Amino acid sequence: MTDLKLAVVKALKKVALNTTVPEEELPENLILLSIPYDGRFEVPSGMAVVFITDDLNIAREVSRSYEGRLNIILIGEDAGDMEEELYDFWHLSETPEQLRRRYIKLIRRIKLGFDADFYKHALLTTIDTVPDMLWFKRIDGVHMLVNEAFTKIVNKKRSEIIGRDHYFIWDVPRPEQGSALTCDESEEQAISSGTTYICDEPVQTREGIKQFTTYKTPLYDRYGNIFGTVGVGHDVTNFSNLGIELSILIESLPFPMTIFTSDWNVVRMNANFSQLTGAYTQAQIDAFNYAEWKSAHLTPIGEREEHPEKHTATREYELIIAGEPRRVIVSEIEIMDNFDNISGFFVTVQDITLQREYENSILEAAHTDILTGLYNRRYFYSLLTSMEGRPFTLLYMDIDRFKAVNDSFGHGAGDDVLTTTASLMREHFPESVCFRLGGDEFAVIDDLSADEQLAEASKKLEQAVFEAFKVYGLGTTISIGIFRTDGSTDDIDKIIRQGDRRMYEVKKQHHDDFAGE
Repeated sequence: MTDLKLAVVKALKKVALNTTVPEEELPENLILLSIPYDGRFEVPSGMAVVFITDDLNIAREVSRSYEGRLNIILIGEDAGDMEEELYDFWHLSETPEQLRRRYIKLIRRIKLGFDADFYKHALLTTIDTVPDMLWFKRIDGVHMLVNEAFTKIVNKKRSEIIGRDHYFIWDVPRPEQGSALTCDESEEQAISSGTTYICDEPVQTREGIKQFTTYKTPLYDRYGNIFGTVGVGHDVTNFSNLGIELSILIESLPFPMTIFTSDWNVVRMNANFSQLTGAYTQAQIDAFNYAEWKSAHLTPIGEREEHPEKHTATREYELIIAGEPRRVIVSEIEIMDNFDNISGFFVTVQDITLQREYENSILEAAHTDILTGLYNRRYFYSLLTSMEGRPFTLLYMDIDRFKAVNDSFGHGAGDDVLTTTASLMREHFPESVCFRLGGDEFAVIDDLSADEQLAEASKKLEQAVFEAFKVYGLGTTISIGIFRTDGSTDDIDKIIRQGDRRMYEVKKQHHDDFAGE
């Protein structure tokens, strides 16, 4: 259960009230704070405040000043004209021990009200996430609570439904004496068996007969008496032969979901979340540590995105499921109490693996040269831009006498030269990023290897290309210009020009060598 911060202010002149209470006499998850009063004080935000005084005038003053933001307790002979404004009145004749016991009961009553607010908010929020009709009935058939899906199907407000029976809600005439509706019979089955009763049943509405698959479960009070039922209904009027199965509450959700308290203890975990985490038994669910599970099984991808206006945070992770890596989005949604404190969390897990694979395939196609499989010119410029301010080496390459191969042996041979060159580049620069810029122009970007390694790899690539294309007898090889930037040069075109210039120096030398043979 979530913590309640309760501030106690005492403005006492005649009464000595002992507000020191042993921890064992206080409710769990209660934090008591004492605030001094010297005629004025600031009401702290985000917490309940109890103001205790034995002065009627002070009670009037703080009631006017703080407009109902305080739970005012007056100790005196009578309440005077303050009866409506007071949270409680304690008579001056009571003994110190009686007043102390009253004080403890007061604290427990406030904590019970706070807990009731939490359960009400969690219940209403949870049932409204269920896409099918959900309702709570008294044993006499009067509706105590329904979800939003119910209100939409019957076309009535929640306030018009609560306190009413089936006939009013569905706008149908009451049956004659002695007859009963199918829904009454299924209610009786659930109540008499004491367990969940599942059935397909027709319901008479003003639009005619509708077919529902319903789940009805008895509700028990603290003494073990059945006082009503909770029901979930799925409209299968047009799908009654599909055999649709439906679980109650969050079990009907198609994705893993868990409700936690503010300190991350499980309130409710659906079957999908249990399967994901391996917490199947109630003991395992009670002992489930969400933070440890995230740390052990989820690998963060990207930054955490927070949406304060929606009280939601999301992040993408990699999760291994059945030995396979999956991409998931984890959403953590805050449950807020009446004091705008976090009183719990909804956590959902959405598998987006197929979506990311599709996005990556599109991105790869946009960045890849179709013929060689190397990265293309578009990604070349994108990567150079992203490396601004960082040291790296650019190797600018051009195939010598490529046009002669095309002219003499055809475009098939030319394509073979390009694809073979690409394969040799990957082989000799395995840790670098390789590109085909277009035509017979290639490039390599490297920010890891030493200059000596790159120079050696360039010589080996040049020799490998020469050996691979000896068959054409044209002296086909590759010219490689190497330019290293220390990160101070941020002009991309200047870097490319430097690489291109050095490549042409090598190409000229190759042509001179070939001409001299």
